[in-house]
Amino acid sequence: MQLDLASRDDEFKEVTACMRRLMLNLLGNAKDYSVVPIQGGGSFAMEAALSSFVSRADRPLVCVNGIYGERVLQIVRLWGVEALKLVKRATDPLDPQEIGEYLSRNPGVTHLCFVHCETTTGIVNPLQEIVEEARRCGVKTIVDGMSSFGALNIDLSQRGPDVLVTSSNKCIEGPPGVAFVIASRELLENAAQEPRSFVLDVRDQWRSLERTGEWRSTPPTHIVQATTMALKILHEESIDARRFRYEKVRDDLIKELEGTVSPLLSPELQSPVCVAFSAPPGIVDQEGFDGLYRHLAAHNLYVYSKLHLATRSFRVGCIGEIQSSWIERLGCAFRSYFRSGQARSARPAPDQEAYAARVKMPAQAVGDRQLPFSAETAVLQRVIGATR
Repeated sequence: MQLDLASRDDEFKEVTACMRRLMLNLLGNAKDYSVVPIQGGGSFAMEAALSSFVSRADRPLVCVNGIYGERVLQIVRLWGVEALKLVKRATDPLDPQEIGEYLSRNPGVTHLCFVHCETTTGIVNPLQEIVEEARRCGVKTIVDGMSSFGALNIDLSQRGPDVLVTSSNKCIEGPPGVAFVIASRELLENAAQEPRSFVLDVRDQWRSLERTGEWRSTPPTHIVQATTMALKILHEESIDARRFRYEKVRDDLIKELEGTVSPLLSPELQSPVCVAFSAPPGIVDQEGFDGLYRHLAAHNLYVYSKLHLATRSFRVGCIGEIQSSWIERLGCAFRSYFRSGQARSARPAPDQEAYAARVKMPAQAVGDRQLPFSAETAVLQRVIGATR
């Protein structure tokens, strides 16, 4: 990160090549796939994958059991693509058998799009089983793996999805600003349509990297270097060890908050990336949740800031270097908030008042004065949907 590399330097070309190799190594070093980095967040990579491999003449089926599946559906429909949808409740995993039966009844479907881990609730959908059903029906698969990559093993050496999309942040624990389209070489080598975008053209970006080692556009070189370092750290730690680290945070969160809030999902469905909790009585809408959020933020504790209204649940991220003391403080803050009755009486303050309360008042002057919180920032890393 101390090297100020230009995007056309040989040294930077090697950094990019190293980043691509590391990504493939983490996916089983599959020879039939290649990695195409995309400048931007995860949503850019998903849009790049969809625009590069799905045309208006195609008929994709989009499986939806959360907000990220809904986003995929919105992208293809905005282009005028005749997309079908299969909708499940956010607390139900996608059913491979149901998807297979749907594909059999609709032989015109060309692509299957779904999310591996829906961070709406942290539910994990069965990746390999769904891919096998699609392959049996001759359907290509495009998978959002942004909230599972790096925490759950995805082995592409055994013929996984045709396209897998992920981003640098979240489980890779890298910086935002770089995302990846991991695609089968068969798809990359056989262009079937005109590109919609210069920057988001996956095939031409791939050809440029394969032939010259250079990006087609000018990338943020320091971000690429940082992403490469994050992948090296993940490779050294291993996906299994990282998953274990996240699972411990998740389990400690559930234990610490027991008696105050309950997990939304059963353990076999819950991702290690984040844990969703059912909102307790007294929090029925976003305004009610805002009171709890402000209480936590006043003590330098941050969770995901939105209440998922369909399930009346909220999420706490498990990724990053989360310390046990932060989890204990979170439990203490939760208990003080609900025992004081603030959940029933809280009303959202005007924006300026909320800002002043959070910025100008010291932590010990807000909420419960007896809480043993220091001034250090204890951040429970969010699952940041906005960066996708």
